[in-house]
Order: sequence, then structure tokens, then C-alpha cells
Amino acid sequence: MIATLLALATGTFQPAPCAMDLPEGFERTHGVQCGWVAVPLRHESANAKSIKLWTARISATGAATAAHDDPILYINGGPGIATVETIVPALATSKSLAMLRQGRDVIVFDQRGSGRSEQALCPGLARRLDAIESEGLAPEVEDARSLTAYVDCRNEVTSAGDDLDAYTTSATVLDMDVLRKAFNVDRWNLVAISYGSLVALHAMRVSPESLRSVILNSPYPPNSVTWAEQVSSTAAAYAAIDRRCQALPACGKRFGSPLPKLEATLARLERTPLADGNTVITGRRFASALWPMTVSSATVRFVPLAIERAHAGDEAIIRKMVAMYAGGDSFGGYSPAQAIAISCHESGRTTAWFARARAMHPGLASASPDDSWDRMCERFRPGFAEPSFFAPVASAIPTLIYAGGLDPATTTVDAYQAMRFLTHATLVEVPDASHGPMGIDECTRGIAAAFLAEPAVQPDRSCLSRRAPIVFATDGLDQLLTPTSD
Repeated sequence: MIATLLALATGTFQPAPCAMDLPEGFERTHGVQCGWVAVPLRHESANAKSIKLWTARISATGAATAAHDDPILYINGGPGIATVETIVPALATSKSLAMLRQGRDVIVFDQRGSGRSEQALCPGLARRLDAIESEGLAPEVEDARSLTAYVDCRNEVTSAGDDLDAYTTSATVLDMDVLRKAFNVDRWNLVAISYGSLVALHAMRVSPESLRSVILNSPYPPNSVTWAEQVSSTAAAYAAIDRRCQALPACGKRFGSPLPKLEATLARLERTPLADGNTVITGRRFASALWPMTVSSATVRFVPLAIERAHAGDEAIIRKMVAMYAGGDSFGGYSPAQAIAISCHESGRTTAWFARARAMHPGLASASPDDSWDRMCERFRPGFAEPSFFAPVASAIPTLIYAGGLDPATTTVDAYQAMRFLTHATLVEVPDASHGPMGIDECTRGIAAAFLAEPAVQPDRSCLSRRAPIVFATDGLDQLLTPTSD
């Protein structure tokens, strides 16, 4: 035991069984090795206690002689979303992962405070918050109950000898440097999605010598307002879906204008919530279920149909959507404590932000008190990152940027903001895609593959003009919302 602890303190990789519900022989077949890497809780302190990051290294495919010594580090979004348990099982089916593994190992890790990395921050908080939301309480009551849950979490973390101030994007970037050395890597390629792109951009700022290339799949740059203006970016996505639907004869004829119907549905459910067993479905809860469907390029085509059926009073479809998408684990294992610790520190949301968002988009902003975010952050994780953190990142590292025109999480404007001072950046705009369009088809994957092969050469993007336009679904929603047995 002592020997293990000493080994972990050095930042070396300690193999361990993946311990996931995987078919027999999966790890061997797919070349997966899971394990732990210890990092300091506080990198600035020589005597800081260590925490353990859960990691996996996935072997390259293709001819052994073609393998490169510059692997890919995949950085997941969130914050708060588990990575290893999301990526490893997908190896059997994901075409994007198959593309990334051609000739290069892929390394993934659960960012500090998320997934299986230790210390886990308040592992029961997601369930507690979801239970509160499901009660259909008045907004001010729900916010007060949620605030109590976060305060209890903070006290739990403090009692365990942990420190919420240690959970930042900057700390994660320093963790990555420990990981890189643990895996004996001189330079690697970063492939990052959503919030992970903020991590990647910060790495470009503070450790450029460790990077061969960077792919930002739906970026959220530090100089963006998207995180602070999430309601506005969500509204922009629904407006884009509305315009696109009306421009396509089949969609426009079937659904008309989806956006006013969505706003009316949210207002109706706030006035008269829908009961579903012990759950009460308010407009806020329905919106939280529609968002995951919208943010996925695989399911965004169902959004006009979902809005139409909900607007028509189809209670069964509303219940199905909430059951599938409204829980805290819609994107896999999720740590709201880690997510909010980082968000409070780095988003800059204020009472003025919320008042402005509500004035612009009252249906999507819900009826929560204007100061709910400020009160929660003040009690849970007060204070903001240093002003320099929010400065645009300047870099000459070859960078490939993807942006989806229907994305409710990160907008095309974010992509342009990320590019402002990146002198060797190439933008891939996919107007009919939502979040993370790198992996949606052979065209977008092929552009990434070409870039990874030769980052200094601008990849051919001509296939984008030949992509078929989105076809919004007119049926199939019930099948989509029916849980599978596997």
C-alpha cells in the first residue's frame, strides 16, 4: 500500500482494470489500458496532497510501423462530464474514434472532480438536484432548495479536506502536463469538444511547446460570452432551427414556425405543470429535456417534431422526453459540483446577465429569481478568475475549428472569437449541424484526418459544399424515445 502511494505521488501511470460493464475481452480487443495518475491537488504547493485522475490509453490501429509518437489527448466537454466511461465503450461503434486512432494512440481522462477521478465531489448531488427539479416547485422555492443542496455539498467537500478553489480550468491544464509526462510523451495533439476547447485553448497559452496540433470541436473560447449568455445562445439555435425548417418545404408545411410553439408550450407548462408519477413537469423541466436533443447532431432533426407534438398537448411524448433527457446523467456520469465550481469561477454570470437574458428570451429563461446564480455562487464558490484568463488566446499552433449552425451550446460567433488571434487556424462551418460536428459524417471526419496527418497544410474542405441538407423528421420520435435493452 505504501509503495503504491509513493508510486502514485511521482505522477506515474498505475494500470488498473477498467471496471466497466464491457463484453469479455473488450479491453484486449480494442487495446485499452485503464489506470490512475496522481497529480497535486494544488500544483503551486510542493507539499500539496495528491488526488488521482482516472485515465485510459487506447492503442493506435493500422500498421504498427505507421504508429506515431505524438498521440491524441481527447478533452471532453462539460464541465463535469465523465470521459473514460463515455469514450471507452464507444470504441466498438464510433467512426470518429476509429478515425482518431488511425496511427495514433488516444489518451482520455476524467478531469479532476469528474467521473471516477478521486476525490469525487459530492457524488450524490446530481440525484438530489434532479429530485428537487422533479417536484415542480415554484421557481423561488426550487432555487432555495437547490442552494441548500450546494451549500451542503460545499460543507461536505470542506469536511473531507478538499478545496473547491482547486477545481479550475488552469488546474486541469497543469494536470494534463503531469499526464503527458506519465505517458512519456513529448508532444501530443489535442482534440477537444465544447468546454474541453476552453481547456485546450488555455493549454495553447501556457504550454505551447507540448502541442503539435489542436482540434476545437464547437469551441468555447475564454473571450466568449456564450457561457455567461447560455440562454441567448440557446434561443439563437431555436431561431436557426425555425428559419431552416421554414426554408425547407416539407418541414415548413408540416410544422410552420416551431419557435413560437415552443415558447407557448413552455409558458403553458409553467402555468399548468404536467404530472408524471412523482415527477411534476414544468416548462423549465421540459426545456431541460429538449436541450440535449437539440445539442446532438444525431437528434436535432427531431426538434421541430418534438415541439409540434408537445404544443399539440401530447402528454405522452412530453413524459417520454423528460424521462430520457431531463436527468442529470443525460450525457453520462455528471458531477454538478465540479461543473458549478468551475462555472462560478470562470463564467462571469451576474444578476445583470440574467435580467438581460430574461428580457430577451422570457420563455427560455424561466421564472427563476434574477439573483439566483449570484446567490448560489456566493455561497458555493465565490470570486472570479484573474482577468488575464478571459483574454483571447494568441497562438501559431496549427488549429482546426468546427462550428455547427444549429448549436445551442456554442455558436458560430464563438468559433470566430476563438480564431481571432490564431494565425494558423482553419474553420469548418457546418450550417445544418448542431454541437460537435467533427464526427457527423465522412466529410467532416475526413477533414480532421487530413489535418492530423499534415497540420501545416490547410485541409481540403470542398466536400462541405456537397453535403446533403438536413431533413427534419416527421415521424420516428416515439422510437427514438424508447429505451433499448442493451
